[in-house]
Amino acid sequence: MDKKLKEIPTAELRSILQKYKNSLVVYEKKPVRKFFLCPVGLVGAGKTTVLKPLAEQMQTVRVSTDEIRRILKNKGYNYDFVGEIALKLIEDFAKEGYSVAIDADCVNKKDNIEKLAKEAGAKIIWLHINPPEEFIINKLRNFKNGWLVEDNEEMVRNYFERKSLHQKLDFPFLYVFDTSKNNLKEQIKEAEDLIKGELKI
Repeated sequence: MDKKLKEIPTAELRSILQKYKNSLVVYEKKPVRKFFLCPVGLVGAGKTTVLKPLAEQMQTVRVSTDEIRRILKNKGYNYDFVGEIALKLIEDFAKEGYSVAIDADCVNKKDNIEKLAKEAGAKIIWLHINPPEEFIINKLRNFKNGWLVEDNEEMVRNYFERKSLHQKLDFPFLYVFDTSKNNLKEQIKEAEDLIKGELKI
C-alpha cells in the first residue's frame, strides 16, 4: 500500500461509510431467513468472482472490502478502517432485515461475524474459495488493476504472508469452490441450491 496515504479523520468516517452504503444494490424484498455469505479465501482466489453472482442470485447486499479500499484510496486515505466500515455496514443491513454477502477474506473475522450473526438472528454460510496455488500466483502476476496495487509482486508477497492463516481452517464449509475450473456457473448453482436447502427456503 502507498505509504503516502494518510489516516482518515474520524469526522469523515461516517460520511464515507454512508457514501458507500448508498452505492450498494439493496433488493426490495427482504429474506424470510436472514443469512451471511462468508467466504474464506486468499488474495487472488476469486472471492468476488464467486460472491458477486451468488449475491445476485440470492438477492443479498454485497459488502466489498476492496470497494471500500477504492473509495478510501481515491480520497488519499489509508486502509486502517476498512474492516470497521465493513462490519458496521453488515450490522446496519442485518438490523434493517437484509441478508449480507461479505466480499472479503473472512478467515480472521470469525468471532466478529459470529457475534453479529447472533445479535441479528442470521445464519452464517461459510464458503471456501480454494483454487490451486499455481492458479492464484499466475493470476496475481498477470493482474491488471492499478488502483489496488501498483506492484503485482506485492500482491504475491501478500498471498504468502497470509497463507499461514489458511493452513488449518476450522470452519463448517457448506461448499468449496475451485475457481480455476471452467464450470464455475455450475459450482455457483450447486452452492445456491445447498444454501437454500440449509436455509429451508
